[in-house]
Amino acid sequence: MSSTESRLGSAMSLRRWTLCAVGAALLGFGALPARADDTQLADALRAVVAGNIAAYNRDDVDATMSFIDTASPDYDPTKTEIAQQFKDLETNTELVDFKYIGHDDEFAVARVKTKVIAKGGSAFVNNVVDSIMIFHQQNGSWKLWSEKILGVQPLP
Repeated sequence: MSSTESRLGSAMSLRRWTLCAVGAALLGFGALPARADDTQLADALRAVVAGNIAAYNRDDVDATMSFIDTASPDYDPTKTEIAQQFKDLETNTELVDFKYIGHDDEFAVARVKTKVIAKGGSAFVNNVVDSIMIFHQQNGSWKLWSEKILGVQPLP
């Protein structure tokens, strides 16, 4: 191999490396806004759950329901159930874990764990509820749409 061929091969390798580095950098920088958007969305969804829990802990039906999309098929049954729970139970709910999963153009999804502890001498069994929550925007605000309970772990 001549010195010209060697320099040409080195220049080609350097050009390939540079193009790959620039491409990787562009792809990496392009992904940052998406991650930032996901972080902002996750924070917004977590705030919905936290607000819902705080209203629930105050036994405030209207405030609790304000975090649920009125178009949700679960809206009316949830309102009825919550009103009954406030009459029958005295509990305190705490957000234990929140993991944002993802979203499409209409819904967002997160895995949520809540701890529910009875106040006083209630017969209620203290527990941790593990669920998947689905969120939907209503009038520009994220709201709870539905919840699928994955499991309930009784606490000692």
